[in-house]
Amino acid sequence: MRLSDVDGQIAYDLDEFCNEYGNPRGQSFTFEVTCDAVTYVYADVVGTVRADKVIFELNSEDLVCTRKAH
Repeated sequence: MRLSDVDGQIAYDLDEFCNEYGNPRGQSFTFEVTCDAVTYVYADVVGTVRADKVIFELNSEDLVCTRKAH
């Protein structure tokens, strides 16, 4: 994983997401993504609802820290 304008996206089925976490509209979320023994923490990420999906774009503006595995 390399940092860029958009590091990646996470997409969920909207109904499943709402059942598990509640309606995403107007809420922000924190994601931890691990790649090559490094964990990237993205905070205050707001999803976009498109059709039957909620999509979270992870970009360098939302990256708050990185951690290496021991």
